[in-house]
Amino acid sequence: NELFINFEYKAVGKLKQDKLNEDAIAKVFENLDDEEYLAALRVLAPTEKNKKRTLFEKHLKAYTSRNSFDYFIHKDLGGFLGRELDFYIKNEILFLDDIMDSPIKYEEVMVKIKIFKQVAQKIIAFLTQLEELQKKLWKKKKFVIETNYCMTLDKIDEKYYPQILACDEQLDEWKQLFDVTVKTIDDLNNEPFLVLDTKFFDLKFKYQLLSEFDNLDEEIDGVLINSENFGALSLLQERYREQVKCVYIDPPYNTGNDGFLYSDSYQHSSWLSLLYDRIEISKIFSASDGVFFCSIDDNELANMRVLLNCLFGQDAFNTQIIIQSNKRGQTYQQIAKTHEYLIAYNVGKDSEFFELPKEIPANATKDDLGVYELWELRNRNPKFGRHNRPNLYYPFFLNPNKRNENGYSPVSLEKTNLFNVEVYPLNSVGSESCWRWGIEKVRNALQQKELSILVGKEKKAGGWNIYQKARKSSTKAKSIWSDTAVISEQGTIEVGRMGFLEFGFPKPLALIQKALMVGTKNNGLILDYFAGSGTTAHAVINLNRDDNGSRKYLLVEMGEYFDTVTKPRVQKVIYSDSWKDGKPTTKNGISQIFKYFKLESYEDTLNNLEFKRTEDQQISIDTFLDAKEDYILNYSLDEESQGSLLNIDTFKTPFDYKLKIATSSVGETKDTAVDLVETFNYLLGLVVKRIEILKGYLVVEGQNLKKEKILIFWRDGQTSNQLNEFFEKMDWTVYDREFDTIYVNGDNNLATLQKDETDFKVKLIEEEFKKLMFGESR
Repeated sequence: NELFINFEYKAVGKLKQDKLNEDAIAKVFENLDDEEYLAALRVLAPTEKNKKRTLFEKHLKAYTSRNSFDYFIHKDLGGFLGRELDFYIKNEILFLDDIMDSPIKYEEVMVKIKIFKQVAQKIIAFLTQLEELQKKLWKKKKFVIETNYCMTLDKIDEKYYPQILACDEQLDEWKQLFDVTVKTIDDLNNEPFLVLDTKFFDLKFKYQLLSEFDNLDEEIDGVLINSENFGALSLLQERYREQVKCVYIDPPYNTGNDGFLYSDSYQHSSWLSLLYDRIEISKIFSASDGVFFCSIDDNELANMRVLLNCLFGQDAFNTQIIIQSNKRGQTYQQIAKTHEYLIAYNVGKDSEFFELPKEIPANATKDDLGVYELWELRNRNPKFGRHNRPNLYYPFFLNPNKRNENGYSPVSLEKTNLFNVEVYPLNSVGSESCWRWGIEKVRNALQQKELSILVGKEKKAGGWNIYQKARKSSTKAKSIWSDTAVISEQGTIEVGRMGFLEFGFPKPLALIQKALMVGTKNNGLILDYFAGSGTTAHAVINLNRDDNGSRKYLLVEMGEYFDTVTKPRVQKVIYSDSWKDGKPTTKNGISQIFKYFKLESYEDTLNNLEFKRTEDQQISIDTFLDAKEDYILNYSLDEESQGSLLNIDTFKTPFDYKLKIATSSVGETKDTAVDLVETFNYLLGLVVKRIEILKGYLVVEGQNLKKEKILIFWRDGQTSNQLNEFFEKMDWTVYDREFDTIYVNGDNNLATLQKDETDFKVKLIEEEFKKLMFGESR
């Protein structure tokens, strides 16, 4: 007497779940022949908004919602429920008026409270254990899944060209991305900015290629990470601590539009919680001179300002720039909105914003020394004058009979036969004013050929006008950006020209370039952890191409379009700065290396979670029955999940470590190799110098941010004796001072030195890995 209705969970394009539910209900009602079941399914379960809701619709909605709700993990569920329990007992069970005059009633109430509290505390204990496990899984550092590198051919030695030429997959991608056909070695030599992707080659080739670089991390221009941004920032914090010069983010605006992978219709408090956690951890990345930019619109502007004031301090606020986003305005509104905002904050104690390059009009005034503007030297501030700025009140002397071709007379600070007309700073009504410069600065300026001071053609009511020939190469950014290039409607054109799949409304390239010019000089690391289509990396590469800068980019994006839009966009920008209909119109490439990888997701962690009770644990439970309940309520989930979170035993053959990783948004998984090497590098915060395969061992050299030199050996099943022989052949010893710490996977009998009471020079990778993965500070 049961009815089974089977559903499939899969990707369905842009159809919304409510529409899918409607279709499912209609099909069931249409195809079900049993009138008894139909009647049961059609029983009404109305709500205030949906008076005709059926019982079937109610349960179907509840079922499908479980797979689509966004949720937050409580940071202190035990404390919260404990306080709520006390509040409930005091307000709902303990009534003082009933028990004050009745000892019997008092005893009854106290017994009731005691029993209720005992039961409630057990429920709270188990719920707390469950929530603490979820918090642990969320905060756990995530594994790196397959690291690869993209690099231009000018970075690669010609000895690798035959292997590259033999890789059909690489040649096919070059044709697809760059419309370039490569058939010979000469073709490779003629295309220095073709971007090779190591994903098409085996591990041996990849590490051979990387071994050519003596300072690998320094050579890398950018890093792209396909990951939920909180997990990525958590893993990266030790490596990039206090190194980021500029953060730019374009978070979901919370408009109710479903186009964002992060839910775009949170309650304000939930939206703020999402942003708070991410911005808070990103503060760790900012250098002492770091700055922060955030694009936002009216929906959450006020809340974002409060949030940023809370995180950075109210005094850190710099400005709020108005960005014209749509000239026509959003016409579906009663008052058409035409703009968004760019908020700027000082993050570090030495934060600095910079001027923009000055645009020189075609009709600019020039002389032998180049373009100049005339700036009036008189101080126009009515609050300043001889009475409070006496040092800025002095005469110039001019020769009114001598004029140049532009009608200006030269001036002097000394009265002579030629320079005999006195000029004082007077305002428009003839009252005493003052100059902007002191007399010594003027004297120095007159002595420098590149800077001249002239007197105007005509005498005005307030006296002669004295001007400075200003040769400014930069100008202050204004608080309104309305030039055509920064209007967001232009953004889709740039991406479309490169031949990408459709991508929503990417931020205009010119807007981010302008922000980066204000926020950095021609160097520094730029971080964007809502990277979208990769406009920030595009902007960095373009700026470096224009001014020969050395800016670097660090981008995090969780979307499935990472492989179809974000990464290909960066590859294309490297090859050419101009595209039309998906094909390059120039070959103005730039030499570049970027690294990219995917991170294990929270859902991947859940998919790999297994609860296994060891034989020793079972014996203890059976032996100490009094402790059984305490163990199950408070410790069982954490203890019995350890093996599935980090399997230390498999480190003996580290290149075979696999996890079930989701291959799509609908939960399909595939056993996928995990990059333990790269994961460990990030856990240590290692700045990699060299990485190479030596006699079957993967060897990594580098240093952490404390400048400690580190050597890491990854062996793939070799014995301790073989490791010792390898050390001897490489002429390494733990007794020299070349390295501060040496890490090795698996048990070994290498000699070691004790650096202090608890610290040894040779350490097990497994022990350090476990400690760092679960958040213990170094």
